[in-house]
Amino acid sequence: MKKKIIPVFLALFSLSAAAAEPAYTCDTARGCTELQGPVFDLGRGATIRLPEGWRFYSYPTLPIPEMAGLREIRAVKNGMVIAITPLPKPKDEAISQTQLCESMAESGKQYVAKSLEKTVTPVPFSAGNVNGCYVAFTSANPGEKVFSVLKNRRHASVASFVIDHPKAIFSVSAVSETAPDDDYRAALDAIQHIQ
Repeated sequence: MKKKIIPVFLALFSLSAAAAEPAYTCDTARGCTELQGPVFDLGRGATIRLPEGWRFYSYPTLPIPEMAGLREIRAVKNGMVIAITPLPKPKDEAISQTQLCESMAESGKQYVAKSLEKTVTPVPFSAGNVNGCYVAFTSANPGEKVFSVLKNRRHASVASFVIDHPKAIFSVSAVSETAPDDDYRAALDAIQHIQ
Protein backbone atom coordinates (compact mmCIF):
# COMPACT_ATOMS: atom_id res chain seq x y z
CA MET A 1 0.00 0.00 0.00
CA LYS A 2 2.79 2.48 0.89
CA LYS A 3 4.37 2.20 -2.57
CA LYS A 4 1.02 3.29 -4.07
CA ILE A 5 0.81 6.40 -1.88
CA ILE A 6 3.80 8.22 -3.40
CA PRO A 7 2.65 8.14 -7.08
CA VAL A 8 -0.87 9.14 -6.03
CA PHE A 9 0.55 11.95 -3.91
CA LEU A 10 2.73 13.21 -6.79
CA ALA A 11 -0.24 13.27 -9.14
CA LEU A 12 -2.41 15.11 -6.61
CA PHE A 13 0.43 17.48 -5.73
CA SER A 14 0.83 18.63 -9.32
CA LEU A 15 -2.92 19.13 -9.59
CA SER A 16 -3.17 21.03 -6.32
CA ALA A 17 -0.36 23.40 -7.24
CA ALA A 18 -2.36 24.47 -10.29
CA ALA A 19 -5.57 25.08 -8.33
CA ALA A 20 -4.78 28.52 -6.90
CA GLU A 21 -7.24 31.40 -6.89
CA PRO A 22 -5.72 33.74 -9.55
CA ALA A 23 -7.10 37.02 -8.16
CA TYR A 24 -6.41 36.08 -4.54
CA THR A 25 -9.83 37.21 -3.47
CA CYS A 26 -12.37 35.40 -1.36
CA ASP A 27 -14.82 33.98 -3.91
CA THR A 28 -18.00 33.51 -1.87
CA ALA A 29 -19.67 31.85 -4.88
CA ARG A 30 -17.18 28.99 -4.37
CA GLY A 31 -17.91 28.83 -0.64
CA CYS A 32 -14.93 30.92 0.49
CA THR A 33 -14.76 32.25 4.02
CA GLU A 34 -12.18 34.82 5.08
CA LEU A 35 -10.81 33.90 8.51
CA GLN A 36 -9.11 35.98 11.18
CA GLY A 37 -5.90 34.78 12.85
CA PRO A 38 -3.25 34.48 14.02
CA VAL A 39 -4.20 30.77 14.38
CA PHE A 40 -6.04 29.35 11.40
CA ASP A 41 -8.06 26.13 11.17
CA LEU A 42 -7.08 23.70 8.38
CA GLY A 43 -9.75 21.17 9.35
CA ARG A 44 -9.86 18.01 11.49
CA GLY A 45 -8.03 19.76 14.31
CA ALA A 46 -5.02 20.84 12.23
CA THR A 47 -3.95 24.47 12.61
CA ILE A 48 -1.32 26.91 11.41
CA ARG A 49 -0.16 30.06 13.23
CA LEU A 50 0.89 32.78 10.80
CA PRO A 51 2.62 36.08 11.60
CA GLU A 52 0.55 39.28 11.39
CA GLY A 53 -0.67 40.68 8.10
CA TRP A 54 -1.85 37.55 6.28
CA ARG A 55 -5.30 37.39 4.61
CA PHE A 56 -6.56 33.82 5.02
CA TYR A 57 -9.14 32.33 2.65
CA SER A 58 -10.77 28.97 3.36
CA TYR A 59 -12.57 26.96 0.65
CA PRO A 60 -14.55 23.71 0.87
CA THR A 61 -12.94 20.56 -0.51
CA LEU A 62 -14.53 17.89 -2.65
CA PRO A 63 -17.81 16.66 -1.15
CA ILE A 64 -16.61 13.11 -0.57
CA PRO A 65 -16.36 11.29 2.78
CA GLU A 66 -12.54 11.10 2.65
CA MET A 67 -12.36 14.91 2.58
CA ALA A 68 -15.01 15.65 5.22
CA GLY A 69 -13.93 18.39 7.63
CA LEU A 70 -10.97 19.55 5.52
CA ARG A 71 -10.55 22.94 3.82
CA GLU A 72 -8.53 24.23 0.88
CA ILE A 73 -6.51 27.27 2.03
CA ARG A 74 -4.99 30.35 0.41
CA ALA A 75 -3.09 32.79 2.63
CA VAL A 76 -1.85 36.01 0.99
CA LYS A 77 0.53 38.78 2.07
CA ASN A 78 2.55 41.31 0.01
CA GLY A 79 3.21 39.19 -3.08
CA MET A 80 3.49 35.94 -1.07
CA VAL A 81 0.99 33.10 -1.19
CA ILE A 82 0.66 29.95 0.88
CA ALA A 83 -1.54 27.34 -0.81
CA ILE A 84 -2.54 24.45 1.45
CA THR A 85 -4.30 21.50 -0.14
CA PRO A 86 -5.45 18.61 2.06
CA LEU A 87 -5.29 15.07 0.73
CA PRO A 88 -7.08 12.02 2.10
CA LYS A 89 -4.90 9.92 4.37
CA PRO A 90 -5.03 6.14 4.13
CA LYS A 91 -6.72 4.94 7.30
CA ASP A 92 -4.35 4.08 10.15
CA GLU A 93 -1.29 4.31 7.92
CA ALA A 94 1.75 6.38 8.73
CA ILE A 95 3.97 7.66 5.94
CA SER A 96 7.66 7.62 6.77
CA GLN A 97 9.71 10.79 6.64
CA THR A 98 11.90 9.05 4.07
CA GLN A 99 8.87 8.58 1.81
CA LEU A 100 7.87 12.23 2.29
CA CYS A 101 11.37 13.43 1.33
CA GLU A 102 11.52 11.08 -1.65
CA SER A 103 8.26 12.55 -2.95
CA MET A 104 9.58 16.11 -2.45
CA ALA A 105 12.85 15.26 -4.20
CA GLU A 106 10.89 13.99 -7.19
CA SER A 107 8.42 16.88 -7.38
CA GLY A 108 11.18 19.48 -6.84
CA LYS A 109 13.11 18.43 -9.96
CA GLN A 110 10.91 20.68 -12.09
CA TYR A 111 12.44 23.80 -10.48
CA VAL A 112 16.15 22.91 -10.57
CA ALA A 113 17.12 24.23 -14.02
CA LYS A 114 15.93 27.80 -13.27
CA SER A 115 17.11 27.86 -9.66
CA LEU A 116 20.10 29.34 -7.91
CA GLU A 117 20.46 26.07 -5.98
CA LYS A 118 20.85 23.82 -9.09
CA THR A 119 19.99 20.78 -6.97
CA VAL A 120 17.12 19.33 -4.95
CA THR A 121 17.80 19.25 -1.21
CA PRO A 122 14.88 17.76 0.76
CA VAL A 123 14.68 19.11 4.33
CA PRO A 124 12.89 16.85 6.85
CA PHE A 125 11.13 18.34 9.87
CA SER A 126 8.85 17.23 12.69
CA ALA A 127 6.80 18.88 15.41
CA GLY A 128 5.08 16.57 17.89
CA ASN A 129 3.24 13.87 15.95
CA VAL A 130 3.43 15.79 12.65
CA ASN A 131 6.19 14.95 10.15
CA GLY A 132 7.07 16.62 6.90
CA CYS A 133 9.63 17.45 4.30
CA TYR A 134 10.18 20.40 1.99
CA VAL A 135 12.31 21.67 -0.86
CA ALA A 136 12.98 25.36 -1.58
CA PHE A 137 14.25 27.22 -4.62
CA THR A 138 15.11 30.80 -5.55
CA SER A 139 15.53 32.29 -8.99
CA ALA A 140 19.07 32.11 -10.38
CA ASN A 141 18.68 35.81 -11.20
CA PRO A 142 17.64 37.59 -7.97
CA GLY A 143 14.00 38.67 -8.09
CA GLU A 144 13.35 37.33 -11.61
CA LYS A 145 9.99 35.51 -11.68
CA VAL A 146 10.93 32.21 -13.34
CA PHE A 147 8.77 29.68 -11.45
CA SER A 148 5.20 28.84 -12.48
CA VAL A 149 3.69 27.29 -9.39
CA LEU A 150 0.23 28.78 -8.89
CA LYS A 151 -2.26 29.38 -11.67
CA ASN A 152 -1.70 32.55 -13.73
CA ARG A 153 1.25 33.68 -11.63
CA ARG A 154 5.05 33.57 -11.78
CA HIS A 155 7.30 33.68 -8.73
CA ALA A 156 10.93 34.32 -7.79
CA SER A 157 10.91 31.97 -4.77
CA VAL A 158 9.12 28.67 -4.18
CA ALA A 159 9.00 26.11 -1.38
CA SER A 160 7.00 22.89 -1.64
CA PHE A 161 6.03 20.86 1.41
CA VAL A 162 4.31 17.59 2.18
CA ILE A 163 3.07 17.16 5.74
CA ASP A 164 1.84 13.96 7.36
CA HIS A 165 -0.63 15.04 10.04
CA PRO A 166 -2.46 12.37 12.08
CA LYS A 167 -5.76 13.31 10.37
CA ALA A 168 -4.69 14.25 6.81
CA ILE A 169 -1.83 14.81 4.41
CA PHE A 170 -1.19 18.43 3.45
CA SER A 171 0.42 19.54 0.21
CA VAL A 172 1.71 23.09 0.68
CA SER A 173 3.23 25.56 -1.76
CA ALA A 174 4.71 28.82 -0.47
CA VAL A 175 5.70 31.32 -3.14
CA SER A 176 6.95 34.89 -3.32
CA GLU A 177 7.22 37.38 -6.15
CA THR A 178 10.61 38.44 -4.74
CA ALA A 179 13.74 36.85 -3.34
CA PRO A 180 13.27 35.39 0.17
CA ASP A 181 12.99 37.97 2.93
CA ASP A 182 12.19 37.81 6.67
CA ASP A 183 8.41 37.58 6.07
CA TYR A 184 8.87 34.70 3.63
CA ARG A 185 11.23 32.85 5.98
CA ALA A 186 8.72 33.35 8.84
CA ALA A 187 6.00 31.81 6.66
CA LEU A 188 8.20 28.79 5.88
CA ASP A 189 8.85 28.36 9.60
CA ALA A 190 5.09 28.58 10.35
CA ILE A 191 4.36 25.84 7.80
CA GLN A 192 6.86 23.55 9.52
CA HIS A 193 4.89 24.02 12.76
CA ILE A 194 1.44 23.01 11.50
CA GLN A 195 -0.18 21.09 14.37
